[in-house]
Amino acid sequence: MADKLQKYSKKLPNGYEIEVVPLPGYNQVYGLAMTDFGSVNTRNGELPAGIAHFIEHKLFAKPGYDVSEKFAEYGANSNAYTSYTKTAYLFQTLDKPYENLKVLLDLVQNPHFTEENVASERGIIDQEIQMYLDMPEWVLEQRILGQLYPNDPISQDIAGTSESLQHINKDNLLDTYRQNYRPDNMDLVIVGDVDFKKIENIVGNSNFHEVPELKPIPKQVFEPIGTGGHESMEITQGRSAYGIRINADVSLPELVKLQFELNMIMETLIGEASDNYEKMSNLNIIDDSFSYNVVAENNYCFIIVSGSTNYPEKFQEYLKKHLSFNELKDVLDEKRFERIKRDAIGSYLFAQNSPDAIANQMAELYFYNVDYLRLVSLIDSISYDDVLRVAEQFVTDDNCTYYNILPK
Repeated sequence: MADKLQKYSKKLPNGYEIEVVPLPGYNQVYGLAMTDFGSVNTRNGELPAGIAHFIEHKLFAKPGYDVSEKFAEYGANSNAYTSYTKTAYLFQTLDKPYENLKVLLDLVQNPHFTEENVASERGIIDQEIQMYLDMPEWVLEQRILGQLYPNDPISQDIAGTSESLQHINKDNLLDTYRQNYRPDNMDLVIVGDVDFKKIENIVGNSNFHEVPELKPIPKQVFEPIGTGGHESMEITQGRSAYGIRINADVSLPELVKLQFELNMIMETLIGEASDNYEKMSNLNIIDDSFSYNVVAENNYCFIIVSGSTNYPEKFQEYLKKHLSFNELKDVLDEKRFERIKRDAIGSYLFAQNSPDAIANQMAELYFYNVDYLRLVSLIDSISYDDVLRVAEQFVTDDNCTYYNILPK
């Protein structure tokens, strides 16, 4: 499938972008509507934490019915998710793709917020928040983000807090919805055996709300990185996280490229095939839970390395010593770099066998001005010298921190 993918796209007069990848003969159809709005977009504290996630939940509620029931009537599975910077709504079906598309458009275009359904949702989401507070992996992620970005929305639960939920009401939900679910702030991707003209006609005749005047977004200012910390929980084994904040002032397409470059650096230094991974395993510093994650989204770019360990101090010391430009120069040669780059391209091509992977990545990349079908060219443009330059500039002691969760 990978070498045959085609994409048809059109931007409607109101700014709404439609992207369709036809897969003739493929049984499954995957549809996704995404908005460039997530948990961090609280306008520097003007909005309550968790409001993006709250909107995601309540858009399914319509007068007299729930949208998930409509999807089920047409044989589709439906879901939604909120990330730090995006919110997405999706369906997956083997039948009636055009009917399900209409349901998806109804879902994102027709909010129904009332005092009653907002009040009932507070309790449901608060239970969700309390559940996560007992999960050490979740607590560790929030704490290391709090060290990387002190007092920033990214360090809070995507669902908000028990306190912030009390400040969410039908009025600020509707105002926030209208500001951020604007046609020019959204992308629609359909992947499967569908007709582009039919998709275009359905979307063009759907019920877009009147777009209000866009409020100016306050400039985001980050505080200095925290010095690290720890706390205790009722667990049998400690967990440790090491974070690196990347302060990169680059264009959106360059941010996508930077994420690939940082992944290449981390894979070289601490990937499962690296000498450091083997050494840390032999020293019993890490176990199979050890992993790293590179995030590059809008204003945020960071790396988190984490895992269970009985030796949190050794965990931190080892990473601080070996995640360095000098070590990368010693272990990364041109041959190894080309192999890692081919692996990155191979992963992209392999994902093209999955309609949901195509749709999710295509929608994300739209907001970074990168064409999904040209991603191979972007990865292939990365040079050995580019990776060394990025490591020298960003992988330093000045922008790292840590957090440990210890057994009581």
